[in-house]
Amino acid sequence: MASDRAPPRQAVFLVGGLGTRLGELTRATPKPLVEVAGRPFLDWLVDETLRQGVRDIVLLSGYRAAQIEAAMARLADLGMTLTHSVEPEPLGTAGALVHARAHLAEDFLLLNGDSLFRIDLTDLARPDSPDTLMRLALRREPDAGRYGSVRLDGDRVTGFAEKASSAEPTAGLINGGVYWIRRSVVENLAPGPLSLERDVLPGLVAAGRVGGRIYDAPFIDIGIPESLALAQTYVPEALKG
Repeated sequence: MASDRAPPRQAVFLVGGLGTRLGELTRATPKPLVEVAGRPFLDWLVDETLRQGVRDIVLLSGYRAAQIEAAMARLADLGMTLTHSVEPEPLGTAGALVHARAHLAEDFLLLNGDSLFRIDLTDLARPDSPDTLMRLALRREPDAGRYGSVRLDGDRVTGFAEKASSAEPTAGLINGGVYWIRRSVVENLAPGPLSLERDVLPGLVAAGRVGGRIYDAPFIDIGIPESLALAQTYVPEALKG
């Protein structure tokens, strides 16, 4: 994963979700702070981002934000610039970015706080067409229906299929929850509740402004009890070395 290019300057983590599918575990604890192999999951994510040379971290929180604030005191010792943006109300993935736009770099990485996709972040930020306003890290998944699939034509994202439950797993490309985004995308959005997936991406895709790169890299999300249990051994192994 080494690269001779400069690493991206900024990583923004979405850490404000409720995590209702984890039941009692997230009634009092934000999902990114649920323990994985003896550490809050967010610590693993931030460690990996720092390892790749990113030193400017922004946390977008809402639910149980005071606990995220407390976690920042510990993370600050790792040697980075930390900014915490707290939603005044649930704003969705894009709304949280709009609320934090004063803190955003000209281009930045956006990462889900409940999943690990150990890609080369510098490669995701590597430019292609000047028309690209957003780029998604994609992964081939044998059961894409659980996540929803992404259609790709060359290096352009052309559409999405919603999550689907089926007795027969269907392979496809999934959104790995890591994005490269130009700040201009956020600057053109009105404040208020907005979903990146439902309200922003479809229009950008229709305009041909969204790229996609496929990575064969360790991936796991901790959104359901089964994957959280698997993460206890998978995450430290995936991030070893």
